[in-house]
Amino acid sequence: MRTRFDDWPVVTLLAEGEAPGVVRDAVLDLLHSALERGQPFAAVLDLTATAGAKEADRDPRTAEHARAVAELRPALASWCRGLAFVGGGPAPAPEAGLRFWGCPVVRSTDFGEAVSWARESLAADRENP
Repeated sequence: MRTRFDDWPVVTLLAEGEAPGVVRDAVLDLLHSALERGQPFAAVLDLTATAGAKEADRDPRTAEHARAVAELRPALASWCRGLAFVGGGPAPAPEAGLRFWGCPVVRSTDFGEAVSWARESLAADRENP
């Protein structure tokens, strides 16, 4: 698992075959770290090499992770300008992603595309304060 903050305000996570619970923990850690800065950011989460959605749904900690996201939601609504998931399961409807995470969510099959979307989300935020 690799996380990168060197391209701030775009932060990235690259999962490399870890179990679903480990990936979810890493995503939460990345979001906590980004939120601690108290500045707008966008995150690109590359889940291409992770387990399938059915295996992730059977993870016994799924409910725990959902509660953790609910606790983060107000801060994400304030500071996160977007979450781009690369690979992984099917994309939620945009309004469902916004409701769950508190910020815009997209799913992509291309890492570069996801990073471009993250940058565009940040730029749109600067243009419309």
